[in-house]
Amino acid sequence: MVAARLHDRRGFILTEALVALLIFSVVFMALEGSLTLVVRRFADAAREDIAARHAENLRESLFASGCAAASDVDSLNAVVISSTSTTTGYLLRVVQTTAYPRKIGVRSERYDAVSRCR
Repeated sequence: MVAARLHDRRGFILTEALVALLIFSVVFMALEGSLTLVVRRFADAAREDIAARHAENLRESLFASGCAAASDVDSLNAVVISSTSTTTGYLLRVVQTTAYPRKIGVRSERYDAVSRCR
């Protein structure tokens, strides 16, 4: 009769609940670590996108301004862009360097473009 009651029990015992809680907490901590990494990657990608777009806008404005040699430094959202334009005959050459912080160190990129003078 006692054996029949043990097999008919419903619910969980305290040990089972604690093991389930331990498993859920380990899984949650792993997901939290992954989420932190993803957020950092998105921030790095956003800065890279800002750097490329802002450098392109500056380059296009230099090309549209005519054949004028110039040098400029601009910054936007921790992205620093230095531009130098030189003229050679009827060509305008623009050299740009972008620098922005990443999780580890600073990333630097160089853009070099040539266009006809307008």
